[in-house]
Amino acid sequence: MRKNLKILVPVDFSRHSLETLRFALSLRDYFGATYVLLHVVPAGEAETFATLGGESSEVQTRRASETLAELEREAERRRQEVPGIELACRVAIGVPFKEICRLAEEENFQLIVIGTHGRTGLSHLLIGSTAERVVQHASCPVLSVKPQVL
Repeated sequence: MRKNLKILVPVDFSRHSLETLRFALSLRDYFGATYVLLHVVPAGEAETFATLGGESSEVQTRRASETLAELEREAERRRQEVPGIELACRVAIGVPFKEICRLAEEENFQLIVIGTHGRTGLSHLLIGSTAERVVQHASCPVLSVKPQVL
């Protein structure tokens, strides 16, 4: 009998993160998986919008609402491709790796499937890697998927 695995899939809407989502959904063939798609709006991004007009909390709320709608559209496309799949969507505001790890721990996920952007050298040194930080800090196993693997 298959174990029902609870999988968290962070999505930033890049081509690679959507390919990683497709890969994560294929795990359903091996486990009776349920999924939560998560997008994290970086807190600094919302603050930047706030300086252009409006209060920070209003801008954050609007940005989170728009992002949730986009995530729900993506989830619906995936439900059409894989009938019967259990997909929920969440949006958080904060530091991406911290929010991913926080949600994984709070909701007892058994696995995080996250794509990497494949940055190396100076770009990796300056920008860092959300996936790398999630691997270091997550309370559950993390499957990190490189772009060339897909």
